[in-house]
Amino acid sequence: MLVPLIRTLILYFVIIFSMRFMGKRQVGEMQPAELVITILISAVASVPMQDIELPLVHGIIPIITLVSAEVIISTLSLKHPKLRKLISGSPITIIRDGNIDQKAMQTLRITIDDLLEDLRLKDVYDLRTVRLAQMETNGRLSVMINSADLPPSAKDLRIKPSPSEPFNVIISDGQLADTSYASPQKSKWLHSVIGTNGAHEIKDVFLLAYDGESNIIFAKKEN
Repeated sequence: MLVPLIRTLILYFVIIFSMRFMGKRQVGEMQPAELVITILISAVASVPMQDIELPLVHGIIPIITLVSAEVIISTLSLKHPKLRKLISGSPITIIRDGNIDQKAMQTLRITIDDLLEDLRLKDVYDLRTVRLAQMETNGRLSVMINSADLPPSAKDLRIKPSPSEPFNVIISDGQLADTSYASPQKSKWLHSVIGTNGAHEIKDVFLLAYDGESNIIFAKKEN
């Protein structure tokens, strides 16, 4: 039992290191070559995990080889646009000025339902407002809305909103997430906020976030 456990842990850390070395893209943002490498690594790693009689090096060497190949190809792609286009492809325009390119959809083999779903995920419910929509090389849809259909910005309205700061999570699921609030000065303020919002202790709080000004997000734990 100990040998398979150790082999699995070794391969686990080798794969983690390999993926970190390749980059931090999410699966949905990977280029085709990166996705293929990821699938191959998982397939190669599963063999020595299941067959303990197979030397562990037979799994590690192919993983290192695949990662090295990916790094080399990525480096060459940065310097050679033609190679990058050959491996990753090019974006394809699906919508222009509210009109759908049906040939492009046939090329990509996507249905109108798929297209409308992608648009809804971009908060677009009216095709007529789309100036340009392209299917990127990673399989995601990018959408450009007509200027006249965009909501007005603060600049358009000629107003100057006060700058806002990001919320910092202080308590998360009954635990103190920001240890700086354990100091006597901040702890007094913290317990005052907890009491004001109907709780008694830190363990009674599901979420407390503070932006450093006067805005607080507070949620008690449910029984």
